[in-house]
Formats: sequence, structure tokens, C-alpha cells
Amino acid sequence: MSLTHTLLNTVKKYNMIKSGDRVLVALSGGADSVALLRLLLEISKEYGFTLGAAHVNHQLRKTADRDMHFCEELCKNLGIPLTVKTIDIKKEAKEQSISEELCARNARYSFFESLGYDKIATAHNKNDNAETILFNFMRGAGTVGLCGIPYVRGRVIRPLLDIKKSEITEFCKENGYDFVTDETNFEEIYTRNKIRLSLIPEIERTFNSNFVNTVTANSELLSNDADFLDNFSKNLYKGEVLSSYLKDMHPAVLFRIIQTYYKERTASLQNLSVNFIKEIISLMEHGQTGTKIDLPNGFEAYLSYGKLVIDKKIEYTGFEYAITPEKPLFIPETGVTITLKRDKTGKISLPDTKGLTIRSKRRGDFFYPVGMTGKKRLSDYFTDKKIPQKQRFNIPILTKDNEVVSVIGYRNDRRFVGTYSDFYSISIKEADNAE
Repeated sequence: MSLTHTLLNTVKKYNMIKSGDRVLVALSGGADSVALLRLLLEISKEYGFTLGAAHVNHQLRKTADRDMHFCEELCKNLGIPLTVKTIDIKKEAKEQSISEELCARNARYSFFESLGYDKIATAHNKNDNAETILFNFMRGAGTVGLCGIPYVRGRVIRPLLDIKKSEITEFCKENGYDFVTDETNFEEIYTRNKIRLSLIPEIERTFNSNFVNTVTANSELLSNDADFLDNFSKNLYKGEVLSSYLKDMHPAVLFRIIQTYYKERTASLQNLSVNFIKEIISLMEHGQTGTKIDLPNGFEAYLSYGKLVIDKKIEYTGFEYAITPEKPLFIPETGVTITLKRDKTGKISLPDTKGLTIRSKRRGDFFYPVGMTGKKRLSDYFTDKKIPQKQRFNIPILTKDNEVVSVIGYRNDRRFVGTYSDFYSISIKEADNAE
């Protein structure tokens, strides 16, 4: 079967392109993307869609400008509009504190999406899929990772996924189609290159000469199973993850519900690795409220009274302001205005007004709560009241000479209730959000 027929079967099977679509080809200049561009151009008139191309110059290699000029000349000769973007990936990656590989990938897809085409065609082939499956297996990506590269994800389509790399290269050579070669593809300094250049050839020589086709067929079976479980899990997901799910749900379903919750909270397109999911499940089994797990990209997971919470990590620096009776004090960190009023009917009594502050909780804080015997750590008091960890830092505390007078809105310290002659009350006013 010719490559054209194989590509057509893939396009039809996965409903990748419809008549009237504007299709953007991600063009690197390599054999795969050149073949994709020419094959789509060959069928475009018959199937009623138009083509454009986009190239990203990452400025990572000495030959990057050569590749860019090749793409410009190719598209000019074929009459296909080309959009080029040059990005200093080394600089961008350093500023974002991520790997150059991830930064380049993010930059490419962001650029392609910004161009407004109906579909974005990338040149991933059957060998790329096998490499991805092996890579994901070794890093512990679970069933989702073993499904390989999806044929369709949003507007992104991969029409070459049923075609082997060797077939693509032969297609270009037989038809006299020039292409450029990324020399870094032959350097075994990246894990994917080692898989491509060493691991897969060794598997084919020693164990299974048809390995690429075999692993691709298996990934399709896994994809069908994963689709069923994904849809089943999404129907059960109600926007939260409870510790009770451990006994109520099958692990495969709980795994997917946690993934769904993670993506929803982080707006990430990437799945969490299996190891992170296992850590979260272990947290749900054994963790106490407030125990935290660091997650990728500055997020964290913790339990809050039987509920899993995934949120952006925040470094709390705390706040502290001097307060004078009768003078309203606005606390920007909490959005409230607090006034300490002289009030003969007030429950707080003070010897004088020196050293009065409103501040956030600190490690080691304790007080003598009204209505209770002995003293109590603030952290234990908040736990008893089931106040979530992140809310605790926003609760204002009235202190005198650094002794807790009142956990405002909750309970006063009995050392400052009816002990002295001057009485006070505390009023709290929420910020007015009306425009």
C-alpha cells in the first residue's frame, strides 16, 4: 500500500480533516515533515482543504538558520504560505527554569495554536510512537503513557502515525524530495535518542524484528481500554477527591479521578507520573491534615479534613501591624478592617495600650482560651476547629507585648478578660468590593 493510501486511511479513520478545513503543517525541514507536507498537498484539492506551514527557529544549533531557509524555499516552490518564528530557547528556558526541550515544545505548540488554523498537523510517525511508549514505560507514566501518542488531541492531528520512519525516508528518496537532517538526532545525549539509536535496534535484532509494529498494535488496544476507563471515571468525578474514595473506588478509577482533578486545578495538559499518583494515594491512606507533597510546576497536594487539595504553593511571610484604639486598621493581607474600640461592655480588658499589634500566627504561638483549662497551642486549636491550613495564616490575632489577647473572630485569651479596668471590643469589617 502506498504512503498516500496509508495516510488517507488514517485521516478517515480518526476523522482528522474535513472539507473546508485550514490545515497547518508543523514544518521542521526533516524527512517526516517534508513528507507530511507533500502528502497532504497531494490530497488537499480532492478533499477540499487548504494548507499552510509554520517553522520555529529555536536557535539551538549552528544549522538552525539553514533549516529555516530550506523551509522558506520549499514552501515558496510549492506555493504554500509559511509563517516563521525565531525564539531564543536557551534564554527562555533559563528564565522559566525548565529544560530546553520542554521550553522548545511549549513554544512550538503555543506558536502553532496562535495562528488560528482549524487543524495542526505534526509529523510524528510509528517509530516516534514506539519511542514514546518505551520512554513513558521507563519513567512510570502508567496506562495513559503506554497508549502512546494520540492520533488527535484537540486541534492537533498526526496523519503519519501508521507509517514507519524507514518508509518515510524511502518515500522522499524515491521521489527526489530534498530534506534537512538534524545532526543532534544522532547524538546519544538525550534519552529519546538512546531509545531510537540503541534500544529499539537491539530489541529488533535480539527479540522481535517486528517490534515497532507490535508495540503500536498493543498501544491501540490499551488506548481502547483507557478510553473506556477515562469516560467511566469522568462520569464519577464530581469536582473533588475524598479520602473515602479509597474504599469506594477501584484503584484504576481513583487514579484517573486524581489525574482529572490535578489537570483541573493546575490547567496542565500533562499527566502526573505514576510515582506522584502513588504518593498522593499514600497521603490519602496515611497522611494527616496539613501533610504536604510537592508537585511539578510549583503546586502541592495536601489533605484537608478528608478531602484532597491541590493548590499553588505559597510562601507565607506573615503580617504584623501596630494598632491604636479607636483608629481603624486595614489589613491588606486579609482584606479586612479591624477597630479596637473602648467599650465598657466589651469582654477584652487591657492594662494599657502599649505594644498592641495585629499579626498572623507564628510557630509556637499559644494562648489560654476562655472557657477552657490550661493553655493551648494555636495550631492545635485551629486543628480542633477544622480550619484549613491555608486559612490559618489569614486569621488576625491581637497581641500585647507578643502575648495573644484574642484570636479575632474565634476566642479570647482569659488572661485579658475582666482582669483590668479598661474594656474593649473588636469590630471587623470586610473590604467593600463594590465599584
